Amino acid sequence: MIIEEQAKIQGAVTEVATKVEIYCPNCGRDVDAAELSAKKCNDCGTDLSTPEQHIAVAVTSVPAFAITF
Repeated sequence: MIIEEQAKIQGAVTEVATKVEIYCPNCGRDVDAAELSAKKCNDCGTDLSTPEQHIAVAVTSVPAFAITF
């Protein structure tokens, strides 16, 4: 399962873009929402109460000020 959140700017707060990939800790297969809710991998039967997660955070710089013409 892959969960992606796009970057957002809300007032003075910038929320960065994130990507979370969830895998079975035993067989390494990408799991889906049904498997997560059942807490059991369909391929190997491993308990998914603590699945393996890979988290990516996109970090960018935001200028302190901008000049417009």
